[in-house]
Amino acid sequence: MRPSSLLPFHLLLLTLPPPTLSHDGKDEHCPLLHILSARETTAPPGFGSSITLTQLLLSAFNHNSSSLSSTTTPIITAEAISYPALGDNTSEYAASVTTGTAAVIKQLSTFNARCPDTILILHGFSQGGQIIDDALCGAPHDFTGTGKVGEDGGRIGRPLVGRGVVGNVAAVILMGSPRFNAGRRGDQGTAKAGGFAARPEGFSCPAFDDRMLSFCDDGDPFCSNGADEEVHRRYGEVYGKEALRFVVERVLAG
Repeated sequence: MRPSSLLPFHLLLLTLPPPTLSHDGKDEHCPLLHILSARETTAPPGFGSSITLTQLLLSAFNHNSSSLSSTTTPIITAEAISYPALGDNTSEYAASVTTGTAAVIKQLSTFNARCPDTILILHGFSQGGQIIDDALCGAPHDFTGTGKVGEDGGRIGRPLVGRGVVGNVAAVILMGSPRFNAGRRGDQGTAKAGGFAARPEGFSCPAFDDRMLSFCDDGDPFCSNGADEEVHRRYGEVYGKEALRFVVERVLAG
């Protein structure tokens, strides 16, 4: 799926609705939009390589904030998923993915309970992409991608997050995710082979397929079968603007 639009990007931003303030006991300072980003394996706590797109989104929306709202309510905020991001060996990686998936679910649920009207944007880089994919589309019994995750022998994924979260997620951007499988709806980039934890052939995630892009290029050793780690590191720079446009269009689509 390739994002497209007849409107120039800056005009797309100007058509965003103003924030709505809550009067039901929820936090009145909830933002219109909130990003949750997950870093890659071995990156120190924080955003890691997911900072590139996260910062692009923050800058784009905040730059137009004066046109979007005259209130003091923030337009967009961001937080990093807090999880180990380990991967020195197979068992350590598997444990990190399990913990990370639970962290995604918890942070999404906690934020949604506090700000039930805020639009959510999710971004995961490398292992961070895998834990977001698992939280939204089901987690297999092991990190290699085998095991049932839903219906039809594991080829139809079901979200592990609640309905409130599902309904509020506008866009999901995955970059270099080991769950990548060429041919899956939303796949982007030049890779023809899947990652070391690729979803099975024919896998679908009905709740999020139309809201998710997954980027992977040929040569990437983690989301595909390559050997060039530089390919893996540069998704934010190569595809950042394309991802940004997709996010804006999905936000506007409601």
